[in-house]
Amino acid sequence: MFEMPLTVYSTFKLFRKTIMKRSGVLLVTLLLAVSIGYAQQNDGVEVSLSSGYVLPSSPMTFSNYWTMQYGGGLSAGMPLSSTITLIGTFEHYQFKLNKEGVNDGFDTNYMRDIWIFNRVTMDPSADPSTVTSVSANLRFAPTGLSGVLSPYFVGGLGVMRFSLSEISLPTTSVLSIGGSEISMTAQQTVTGGVETAAFFQYGMGFDVRLTGSFDMFVEARYASGLNKGLRTSYVPITGGIKMRL
Repeated sequence: MFEMPLTVYSTFKLFRKTIMKRSGVLLVTLLLAVSIGYAQQNDGVEVSLSSGYVLPSSPMTFSNYWTMQYGGGLSAGMPLSSTITLIGTFEHYQFKLNKEGVNDGFDTNYMRDIWIFNRVTMDPSADPSTVTSVSANLRFAPTGLSGVLSPYFVGGLGVMRFSLSEISLPTTSVLSIGGSEISMTAQQTVTGGVETAAFFQYGMGFDVRLTGSFDMFVEARYASGLNKGLRTSYVPITGGIKMRL
């Protein structure tokens, strides 16, 4: 099997990350420019900032072993009618290792009993994992339900870059022989990887009117990547501020 030299692979990986980040920034900048230009002729164009909490759903190595650390999104919306708005969104979320979840997934007590060790301990570690996405969405807000509190439905398609870091699992086993303790450490890993794939999402939320130009909103979505093998899915529960230009 052909193996790419380490220096070439590192350069390629850095180049791909840079292209992804620049593409997201370029799209958001373009959406903002279009929205601002459109706002000069129409009312109701909006720009919003959001953040919240993301619940990993699948695969198991994502849902059980990671918890959200930080993240958020930037959106620009253009009304197509009195009830439908086209929205472009850029989001980035970072996740930290859930050590408790990893330890629950690898039963050290079972390992101790089977191998007849006195103690078996594990100290998992990993770099952060990330999800970065760019999407185009349609939001439907029923006119009969509008007011200070306005519910809506949202759905769309886009591209996501999912980076799942490798988890290091050094396992230390202690065995007593003739009154002396002998410790042995074995190194295991949970494989990670990086993949860019199309994804879809849908959900609902509601707007709360604050002033004539500002709304507060809360939103929950289900997002699922169309990547190979097990699909990457997660549930963003977010809130933020929306400004109409």
